[in-house]
Amino acid sequence: MTLSRQSLEILVDLLEIKINALHVQDRDDARELNKLRKCRQELLLDLTQTNSKRRRLLRPVGISERSYRAGTSRR
Repeated sequence: MTLSRQSLEILVDLLEIKINALHVQDRDDARELNKLRKCRQELLLDLTQTNSKRRRLLRPVGISERSYRAGTSRR
């Protein structure tokens, strides 16, 4: 299942709120904090991959800037 960019950003924000609100008092809290940080890193990775996929989809295929300029200079 893929999540939208907006959903990923919301989840990252919620995780950051929980991470900042968590007060580590024992080992269980420390484990929970580590799990939350790892989850945030995974979501951020997915978010950057989503952005790079979107950029690749928006890039024109088959026409480079150089060939386009060469074609227009001949006219």
